[in-house]
Amino acid sequence: ALLVTMHHIISDGWSMEIFNRELGILYNAFCHNQSSPLADLPIQYLDYSVWQRQQTDILQQQLSYWKQQLDSVPKSLDLPTDKIRPTVQSFTGNRFSIEIPPALSETLKDLAKRENVTLFMLLLSAYQLLLHRYSGQNDILVGTPIAGRTQTEFEGLIGFFVNSLVIRARISPDLSFNQLLAQVKETSLSAFDHQEIPFEKLVEALAPQRDMSRNPLFQVMFSLQNDTLTLPQMEQLNVRNLDLSIGKAKFDLTLFIRQRNNGLQASFNYATDLFDPSTIERMAGHYLTLLTAIAEYPNKAITELP
Repeated sequence: ALLVTMHHIISDGWSMEIFNRELGILYNAFCHNQSSPLADLPIQYLDYSVWQRQQTDILQQQLSYWKQQLDSVPKSLDLPTDKIRPTVQSFTGNRFSIEIPPALSETLKDLAKRENVTLFMLLLSAYQLLLHRYSGQNDILVGTPIAGRTQTEFEGLIGFFVNSLVIRARISPDLSFNQLLAQVKETSLSAFDHQEIPFEKLVEALAPQRDMSRNPLFQVMFSLQNDTLTLPQMEQLNVRNLDLSIGKAKFDLTLFIRQRNNGLQASFNYATDLFDPSTIERMAGHYLTLLTAIAEYPNKAITELP
């Protein structure tokens, strides 16, 4: 078994794809006593850092957008919990996964095409509606990761480029799901256009009231990912992933959805300080019920969706 550990401050998911690909290339070359066939990088991560610090005007403009977008946001998303929230987060966690059947997955993809939105926007809208149902709150903030490699020169670098964006949905009972979806589309596209401002700089500028028991600005996250990490191709070796549970949760709740050849898999990563396994299992079932109804009745009022 090969275990590779990298601190997140120097790496991200995109970087691991690069690492695995280059690991395979180097392994195969060294098996034949060849030198590294990898071309020299045109730039280094230091160059990215310098470039980012030079974007003063752009970052200031984007900061103004986020100040307006996140004006008067609620302090927190208060989901009903099974346990009393500890005064300081321990980040202990677990996960529960369900399969979204292939037929339903295809119907949702077709619906996204008809509505001229991405699958990400559709699944996120359903998630925000689920959180609205559970919390009873109408102003829902969800974090989502974005690759952050806005320049082609950055695509081949190993480093920390990923950023967190805050997607805000204002949900009212008179909305149909299609109307909610249109709102989430517009908000998401605007957020993507203002993705360069680092999340920690945004928190610093907005200076929300800090609470050691919660993450600032958002406490739940959503991520749509491709099937699995590309494995290194190594001569005379069969390589596979070992699936390890790290027993951690960075947020109260994170929904990871993976696109697979035979459909979609939804994994709920949750803080065990807050939730019992049975609660998350029930929540996952409710999300599946909601998706099934959305696929069949996208024009229905959100209050009428089961």
